[in-house]
Amino acid sequence: MIDGSPRILVIKLRYLGDVLLTTPVFDALRSRYPEAFIAAVVNKGTEDMLTKNPAIDKILTIGRDSRFLTDLQKQTQLIKEIRTLHFDIVLELTHSDRAAVLAWLSGARRRFAYRPRKEKRLHLKLLLTDLIPVSRNLHVIEKHLEMARALGCSFLPTKPALYWSPQDQSTCENILKNNGLSGDIPYIVVHPTSTAVHKVWTAEGYAALCDYLAEKKAIRTILICGKDEEEFRLNRKICDLAKRPPLDLGGKLSLKQTAALLSKALLFIGIDSGPMHMAAAVGTPVLAIFGPTRPWRWGPWGNGQVIVQKNWDCVPCGKKGCRNDGGESRCLTELTPDEVLLPVERKLEQISRQRTLNP
Repeated sequence: MIDGSPRILVIKLRYLGDVLLTTPVFDALRSRYPEAFIAAVVNKGTEDMLTKNPAIDKILTIGRDSRFLTDLQKQTQLIKEIRTLHFDIVLELTHSDRAAVLAWLSGARRRFAYRPRKEKRLHLKLLLTDLIPVSRNLHVIEKHLEMARALGCSFLPTKPALYWSPQDQSTCENILKNNGLSGDIPYIVVHPTSTAVHKVWTAEGYAALCDYLAEKKAIRTILICGKDEEEFRLNRKICDLAKRPPLDLGGKLSLKQTAALLSKALLFIGIDSGPMHMAAAVGTPVLAIFGPTRPWRWGPWGNGQVIVQKNWDCVPCGKKGCRNDGGESRCLTELTPDEVLLPVERKLEQISRQRTLNP
């Protein structure tokens, strides 16, 4: 059991959604140790998932540089900063060698991580002091909270938390207004693409979805994506194929503005991604299109969320494409528009009923 007001560091060196899904841990720690100093180390570019969170006192970022000496200098500076903060406890939630080394270099007396299942990772016992066993079948949020439980936290909230400013909200509203979407016009946010090709459905499927929503439901669709050129390309292809092109805001919103956009959406439709978890965090209903991803581990959190996935014996395989090389997944390329539109129809009917009962 940990007593007093410890100085706690949480390490999560992954992507946007992964970092967002750690936020219940910070809430649990703050509830158990209200006077503690609680900090996070995350990859540069993911920190907006944690900024403005009242449970977190400091956020440190770790960047990478292609130039060896510059990269070494950055990593050394980060380690120095961590050591000057004199942490008592480190929670290593990344489950990686790099994060384990960083935990060891922190100088903290207690260093928690997940117990490795593979013998080749037994070297972690030399870097970490407390290895916590977890079940294989936990959602990643529940897995994170096992670490908080090990620190004596009894209040274990499961809902991720995401914060943004009034300025972010205002900027988002102005963008929508300038594109003919005032506050009373319903819209659905669609996040169709990623640099992870094995997670992506077809442009033809998304174009059919956008046309269906426009023609049958009179609902505007808004496309979002990251700033990668390949993601821009797929968004443009969807707009070119659609008879009723959606509003393409791909790459035009900050992460905080995206959160504001999602918070007012009727529904989020998209792939296993950071924006999917963001939508669930802000309370927007989610319909997720999954390929090889395991939904019990990475599905959108919350009651009533919908996952569309092929009912094949090989699904979900957890691989990066059928060849496990980051390429296409047949369970997505062969997913038909009808297989997606029917669940969309049902979800919209459910949302309509809920709004009638709770205007």
